[in-house]
Amino acid sequence: MMRQMAIAALAALMAAGCATVTITEENGIHGVAVKNTGWYLLSLIPLGSGNPEKPNRVSFKCFRDTATIENNMKLLEYAIKESGADGVKNLTSFVSDEKIFIILLKRFTIHTSAELVHDDKADADRGNGHNANN
Repeated sequence: MMRQMAIAALAALMAAGCATVTITEENGIHGVAVKNTGWYLLSLIPLGSGNPEKPNRVSFKCFRDTATIENNMKLLEYAIKESGADGVKNLTSFVSDEKIFIILLKRFTIHTSAELVHDDKADADRGNGHNANN
């Protein structure tokens, strides 16, 4: 039994936290989904969490609690810059909390989603050499 728990803990550390940003477009609507996951021992001690400084990469922070709404907002800012959006609307966040081996391990994930807003008029003006400040 201890060997199985050690293997599970090692697997959790190897798959530890994950910070992902997914940008989609369908029927002219651009959306973003952000997810940041952390693993905790006894629901208190962080084992590993996603690295918000390196989204969509195999990178995590050991013994750090980076699965926070603040870091999800940083990942959302990253998505806005990556997509060239001007902002977001319909922003929602929720958490999922899974316990493994009753109380031994917990996986905590913060999910954030929004619709990316592109100011088409401003983009058209920039493309035509117009300055919105004039």
